Amino acid sequence: MISFISGGARSGKSHFSEQTALSFYNKAQEHQQDSGLYYIATAKRSDEEMEERIWIHQKQRINTWKTVEESTDLVPFLSNCKKGDVILIDCLTIWLSNVLFERQYSMDKIEIAVNSWIKLAREKQFHLLIVSNDINEEIPSSDQVVYTYMYCLQHLHQIIVQQSELVVQVQVGIPTYWKGG
Repeated sequence: MISFISGGARSGKSHFSEQTALSFYNKAQEHQQDSGLYYIATAKRSDEEMEERIWIHQKQRINTWKTVEESTDLVPFLSNCKKGDVILIDCLTIWLSNVLFERQYSMDKIEIAVNSWIKLAREKQFHLLIVSNDINEEIPSSDQVVYTYMYCLQHLHQIIVQQSELVVQVQVGIPTYWKGG
């Protein structure tokens, strides 16, 4: 199952995503599947503030979670996942920033990467939850770099939503189900 969860900064989307992933994991355990619960963190340990945010997030998650820190190339890890595993990618916005600005991926390469995540989830029958930020609520930026980033992110949102069974937007901690649920 593919799930897409979005929301603004500090909207509660990460907490909601983690609770949803835990629910999928617990259901898999009830069916006696030998599944894993994985949190793919796309943020880099760049400074003291980020170190603290990472520590806080890890402390809030129970020990059942296995954290994978991967900022760009998720395919090798996802290739090794198995049926019933639950994988939470947090978050698409940071991943996009990493591959767009540091690796200079083209839009085609970015789209191929995201589609490969979805293809692997379908083929291997694991749950894939993708978390992203809503950043398109304002007037489009006249800055070309910001515009390009927003365009790419919104394009990815459309690709993922089209292929997802569950689509949720979280605002002030309240989930709105746009698809599934």
